[in-house]
Amino acid sequence: MTIFLRLTSIFKSHIAKIFILILCFLFSFSFSFESFAQFSTILEGKMLPASSYEIVIEYQYQYLTFQPKRQLITTNEKGEFNFTIPLKKSTWLLWKCKDKQGQIYLHVGDSLNMQVELGALPYGTKFSGLGAAENNFLQKWETEFGNSSKNTLYPKKYKNSNEKNFKSEVEKLRKNQFKLLEETIGKKPLSDDFILAMEQRIAYENANHLAEYSVLHAFLNEQTPKILSDEYYSFFEETIIQSPSALNQPAYLRFLRNYLEFRYIKSHQETSLKAYSDLYYPLLFEITEKELLGSVQAHAQSILIIELAKQGNEKLYKKYYKKYLSIHKDDKSASVLKEFIENSQKMKIGKLAPNFSLPDATGATVKLSDFRGKIVYLFFGSLESEFIENYLKGFEYLNNQIKNQTENKSNQIVFLWIQTAKLSSTISSNNKNLETRFKELNITSLTCYFSDTLGYNLNGLPSAFLIDKKGKLVYSDTKLPSDIGLLEDISYFLND
Repeated sequence: MTIFLRLTSIFKSHIAKIFILILCFLFSFSFSFESFAQFSTILEGKMLPASSYEIVIEYQYQYLTFQPKRQLITTNEKGEFNFTIPLKKSTWLLWKCKDKQGQIYLHVGDSLNMQVELGALPYGTKFSGLGAAENNFLQKWETEFGNSSKNTLYPKKYKNSNEKNFKSEVEKLRKNQFKLLEETIGKKPLSDDFILAMEQRIAYENANHLAEYSVLHAFLNEQTPKILSDEYYSFFEETIIQSPSALNQPAYLRFLRNYLEFRYIKSHQETSLKAYSDLYYPLLFEITEKELLGSVQAHAQSILIIELAKQGNEKLYKKYYKKYLSIHKDDKSASVLKEFIENSQKMKIGKLAPNFSLPDATGATVKLSDFRGKIVYLFFGSLESEFIENYLKGFEYLNNQIKNQTENKSNQIVFLWIQTAKLSSTISSNNKNLETRFKELNITSLTCYFSDTLGYNLNGLPSAFLIDKKGKLVYSDTKLPSDIGLLEDISYFLND
């Protein structure tokens, strides 16, 4: 009894502190659970016919960037796979296996099972588990509006239809797409974020059809394209500003950039300032300040700042980045922009190139720092590129010229080729000598499925960097093996 009274009195005297502790515990538990939920999306399934496969998945992990996250999954002998994907938001995911590919939609917390018959795509995929309703709908969508569908807007429609008839075709397509969505919603529940994503997808795709018509029609008929009409951008204010979540869509970012270019061309038809960023970009920023609001303005300005940083225009990007932060520091685009700027600072000429450890064709680990004391030409490129033969001829030219121009110094230059697919999986029956070609040209081939994580701020593929004997960047602009000036740069540092 005495103990009970003592505990009671303690509880009464410290009730506020205990209450705060309980709240902190609940908040901490909630935060932990939420953090776990962000990384608990499970994708599992089986590929048929039963065999061991390599599946590459790509998904948009961040805003503003078009470079997706890429992940490799290897199935067992039965074709089965099971893995957890680190999602922070609902997203479209593209999967590729052999010469087949498909698109699915994942929510945070899904546990989606997919059975894929590779020889029967797009009809041979079945979904079950959490997230199945949305992806079964996408199967119907592909059947109805995919590339093999009668409803597809083929290039011949861009070429042969006049503007009035083409608008009618686009409107008919839009109505049919909304009809399928509404019919499906009436029969089975679809998540709100998926419904919104599909509505946005319909709006973007059809708006882009209209926006592209005049350009493609003129191109296919060998005519000069006209400036786009205002009405092609009328949905911009009506839809985007009312739906901030639309900012998640890569198609929106492309359209937003096109909008700025459209407004610039319309206002400055008499001159082209694109080559002069000190004049061109201030005009684009002026357009964003006058015509755009809120997150729409923030995203547009982020795109422009990233472009300036890629061009190395420090004066302008710093000026506008400072102005951007004073207004949009809490916008979702701010964290992506900050990360990009930080990586750009690391990639300045004269700074140490970001180090990395990657496997070569034999599986051995290779570090960039292993080559300290030598010149390194770092080349990012896909072995699946249609221009691969051109790149190899460029390397052949470099090898021959370096041997002729420098005495006993060719061993002081290292060619590193970072590819985005395993060497063994990309050599086709028509290209069996590729590994031999690499050896002949002194190219060390490295594999990296997550090249965007190496800190090199790649602006697409191919990209290249020259690194001096101290491991510092000589330049960070793309100079391909056959580009004029690359040989002179290499020769200069070999003889330095």
